Amino acid sequence: MSTSPQLDLVGMLTAQVRHPRVLSLGGGVDSFAMLVRAIELGIHLDAVVFCDVGDKARLDPAEWPSTYRHLDEVVRPLCEKHGIRFEWLDTERYPVRDARSLFAWLHARQQIPVSGDNRVCTAIAKVERFERWLSDNYPGQEVEVWIGFEAGEEKRAATDPNAGKKRKRIKPDQARRINRFPLIEWGLCRCRCVELVRAAGFPVPRKSACVFCPYATRTDFQTLATELPEQWEAVVDLEERKPLTKKNGRKLSIKAYSSKTQTGTPLPVYIAQKGRPQPPEPCTVCGAPVKATKATGCGYLIDAEAA
Repeated sequence: MSTSPQLDLVGMLTAQVRHPRVLSLGGGVDSFAMLVRAIELGIHLDAVVFCDVGDKARLDPAEWPSTYRHLDEVVRPLCEKHGIRFEWLDTERYPVRDARSLFAWLHARQQIPVSGDNRVCTAIAKVERFERWLSDNYPGQEVEVWIGFEAGEEKRAATDPNAGKKRKRIKPDQARRINRFPLIEWGLCRCRCVELVRAAGFPVPRKSACVFCPYATRTDFQTLATELPEQWEAVVDLEERKPLTKKNGRKLSIKAYSSKTQTGTPLPVYIAQKGRPQPPEPCTVCGAPVKATKATGCGYLIDAEAA
C-alpha cells in the first residue's frame, strides 16, 4: 500500500530532525580539541559559544591574555572557515548579574573566589549566562551541549553541578540541555588533546582560567605577579578587602587557608613561600610518563612544556 506524497515528505523531514548541537568553549586546549576533532570527523556544530567573564574594555582582571589571543587568532577564523557560528558572550549583552564583570561582582560584595562543587564563579559567570543564551536562541528546544571534560574525568562529568544538570523546573521558553562529553567518548585525555591540536597544525592554548582562580597553583600566581603586575595588585587588593567572617572572625584567603589556625595566607606571602616539588605524575589514560601541563600564562604552550 503506497503512502501519499505528503506523508512521505513528513517522514523524510522527521528522519532529518536532530537536536541543535552547541559546543561550550572554555578557551583552553580541551574544548578546542573538541572543535578540531568535530571538524575532522565531519560532525556539524550549530554553534561554538565562549562566555567571557571580563568587561569589554578590559578594565578588570579576567581570563589570561593567551585565551583572548587564541580566540581571536585561531578559534574565530577556524569557525568562519567551516561555517560554524561563533558566539563570544560579552558582559554587555549577557552581564554577570548586575556587574560589568565577574571580578567587579566579587569586588562590590567584598568577596573572593572559592573552590568546591558549589563555586559561585562558575555558576553566575558561566552557567547562568550560557543557559540564558541557549534559551534566547533555542527556546523550548532540547539542545545537545558539548562539554570539554577529559577522559579520566568521568566522575566529574557525573557529579559536577556546574556541568549543567537538568533543572527540576524548566519554563516553556527555556532550552533543555542534553549534555555530552565527547573527549570522554573519544578517550582523549589532556595529553592526547595536545597531540591532536599540534597534529592539526594549530598553536596549543594553555589552560583557560581566570587569573584569580582559586584552583591556580603557586606557580600560576607567581606568573601573574611577574607577567601582569597591575592585575596581580588588583587581585591582592580583592583578597585584602575581604572582611573577617561574622561567625568566628576568620580571615579567609584565595589560597592556603588553614583550618587549624583558622586564618588564610595572603597571596603575597603565599607566592613567596617555597612549595614542595611535586614528582612527575603519569597519565592514567594514555600512559604518558608525565601528564600534559595545566600551567597558565600569557603565551601559547611551547613544545618543551608539553612533556
